[in-house]
Amino acid sequence: MGSFADESGRVRAQIEVLQCRRCKMGVTMPLLPDVAFLYEGRQSGDFQPNTVGVARRIKEMAFRRQARGLLAQLPNAPGQMLDFGCGSGLFTRCLGDLVGPSQVTGSDFHDEAPAELADRHYVPMMMLTHRRGQFDTVLAMHVLEHDDDAIGLLRRIVAMVKRGGTVVIETPNIDCLWTSLLGQAWDAWYVPFHRTHFSPISLKGLIEVGGLEVLSTSSVTVPTMGRSLAKAIGVSNSLPFLLAGIALHPVQVAGEKLSGRPSALRVVARKL
Repeated sequence: MGSFADESGRVRAQIEVLQCRRCKMGVTMPLLPDVAFLYEGRQSGDFQPNTVGVARRIKEMAFRRQARGLLAQLPNAPGQMLDFGCGSGLFTRCLGDLVGPSQVTGSDFHDEAPAELADRHYVPMMMLTHRRGQFDTVLAMHVLEHDDDAIGLLRRIVAMVKRGGTVVIETPNIDCLWTSLLGQAWDAWYVPFHRTHFSPISLKGLIEVGGLEVLSTSSVTVPTMGRSLAKAIGVSNSLPFLLAGIALHPVQVAGEKLSGRPSALRVVARKL
């Protein structure tokens, strides 16, 4: 798929994305045996470190709407929920506001909770082993693509849920409309942080190999137009591009529906 700029500034090698012609899954090269160093200090865009004021309120509204939609897709009551790879914790917080703060636990690489979860339940990933099999619902929202060993990461995620419990996986879609129209300016390439780039076929296959029964699949429109526009121009993302993304969102939604090539894929599955 060509050579890409290093958005982390921490990989001292040429970065490329290779794609399988058969299943369309992509892989970021070079391979990294441990990706934790990319997220030191919560400085990557995954943690939205500078989200304040109007930008935060806009994102909170979007996350709250997304949380309601996700809860409506669950086959059962959510019960005790784990947001595996919670990032900034804002989405986790919105979930807790809807179902009850005591029902939702956030988790990521770091020992300390993100600011959004300072007064909520948070467990570092390294401390999750004692919570294996204790959750009714486990979410991995835009998590699987962050590791070279996607099946190994999926198994760690599945281990957290009770037998018969629900696992929700969401990832960007490498076969979306915008990879064709925007090329490397599409925001969701996000290399080298995104290590594995899923197509509908490859994601479904991985989930089935991971010991899950797929209950439903759905197309998701992730608002990426503002950040993609900033990337295409070659400037940093900022509030004007956030507002531009909001204005262009109806165009993005229409394009994805007409093409049948969404920007993200969501799978709701049951642990066997």
